[in-house]
Amino acid sequence: MSKTSVSNETGSLLCLWVEPWGTDHWMRPGEVFTVVTETEPEASPFNVVVHDQGITVWVNSGSDADVFDKNGDPAPCGHQRPAEAGS
Repeated sequence: MSKTSVSNETGSLLCLWVEPWGTDHWMRPGEVFTVVTETEPEASPFNVVVHDQGITVWVNSGSDADVFDKNGDPAPCGHQRPAEAGS
């Protein structure tokens, strides 16, 4: 199992995308999410890209990925998505 943590150290809502599925997980200021996949760490399972629309974590394996908040609770696709972001 491999994990990578992403934190929002900005003062505003930030989107974490998980690719190649295109799922969106919205982080409030100060929040930390963890992306987890079943791939072994030696396989370089993640690439992280920071861009002007948020952060993208690319999962470089055939395994699914899950996103969890700091309490270990699932943060599913659309988590905390603002109304103006659409669905």
